[in-house]
Amino acid sequence: MFRKFLILLLFLPFTSFAQSFSTLVNKETEAAQGQYATWYQHLHKNPELSTQEMNTAAFLKKELSKSGFTIIDSLGFHSFAAVLKNGNGPVVLYRTDMDGLPVKEQTGLPFASEASYIKEGQPVPAMHACGHDIHMSSWLGTATLLSRIRKQWSGTVIFLAQSAEETGQGARKMIASPAFARLPKPDIQLAFHDNADLPAGQIGFCDGYSMAAVDMMNITIYGKGGHGAAPQQAIDPVLLSAQYITAIQSIVSRNLSSNDPAVITVGAIHGGTVGNIIPDQVQLKLTIRSFNAAARQTILDRLKTIGDNMAAAAGLPKDKWPLYELLDMSIKSVYNDPQLGARLRTVLSKERGDSSYTTVKPIMIGEDFGEYGQLPSKIPSYLMWIGTVSPERKALAAKGEAELYSLHSTRFAPDFTATIPAAVKTMSVCILHLLGSVKK
Repeated sequence: MFRKFLILLLFLPFTSFAQSFSTLVNKETEAAQGQYATWYQHLHKNPELSTQEMNTAAFLKKELSKSGFTIIDSLGFHSFAAVLKNGNGPVVLYRTDMDGLPVKEQTGLPFASEASYIKEGQPVPAMHACGHDIHMSSWLGTATLLSRIRKQWSGTVIFLAQSAEETGQGARKMIASPAFARLPKPDIQLAFHDNADLPAGQIGFCDGYSMAAVDMMNITIYGKGGHGAAPQQAIDPVLLSAQYITAIQSIVSRNLSSNDPAVITVGAIHGGTVGNIIPDQVQLKLTIRSFNAAARQTILDRLKTIGDNMAAAAGLPKDKWPLYELLDMSIKSVYNDPQLGARLRTVLSKERGDSSYTTVKPIMIGEDFGEYGQLPSKIPSYLMWIGTVSPERKALAAKGEAELYSLHSTRFAPDFTATIPAAVKTMSVCILHLLGSVKK
């Protein structure tokens, strides 16, 4: 009964009982500016690659333990939850990711990453080029703030730290862990993601489908090898691959509704050794991006139908039709609950003003936060963008005098001094209002 009442309460229009927390939150964040910088610079300098975030997780746990959170481990790879129960009330989950990227940093910052790891016998650099260091620092700041002002709220907060977002493995691994099922069931799930186009601290909202479902697939096109001078005696898989790559581009334009955006990209082709030999096979590496489940399934079905029929038309026996391998990197789309989005915007209008947020368009990059929101329980979820570009740099870029480096760039360097405090203020006031009551 309490849960039904809570969900109904959440989606009612903003009401007068909701206290303004701006003064208190602003005071706390101003006092913590130095701490935010220390956290950020440490995390930025010491990135760890996906599934290897042991030291990062240990650092976050140590900081949260100081604030009275209960740490729950065994959530897959190095993922963990930090739980703070503070009386009766709603349960709000806030997720951060922890992993860096295999990128060599070229920002020139005094705290730039020089980290390197061995992968398959070769040294691999690491950098927080997607801003997960911003995510973690803001997450720590929000957790610390809520702990310090716990007399002002009642309920439970779950701060979830997730491994392996970049490889699409982390959320699914966490959800499948027995420990995840034992966590308090959230009423609301929230997250942030850096935005390299928005001004530092500005929040971006995108209701509904916000980020795409992502599938990675390898397709092996078989043929019959032979001499390049006698192609009539062979079945050329290179030619078949070229025809196939062209043919599958019609899937989005001719098999999906124009209201269902999707992308099919062949990013790599491997086949053959020299110019005068027709090989036996060619391997294609694809990424497939879509929003809804029906469009995704149509794409997967059509990829197979087109490939099988082209192989048959070329005269290949059925055991030489293409091999389709869907890799273990698939993630669901991010769906932002529109009613929850309206609620969050109402909070920000009251607490930070209308200029604190804007509307952004859906994009085709992937983010495995969508896995949590599309569980059978259908918990209302929202991933907000947080701008990272300093006003000065944005003004120079508008005049063509500076470049705005994108996420995953070797030169991505967010304005952390403005971004992190704004993120903490935003998430803190949102969670405080979502908790819905003041502890007596």
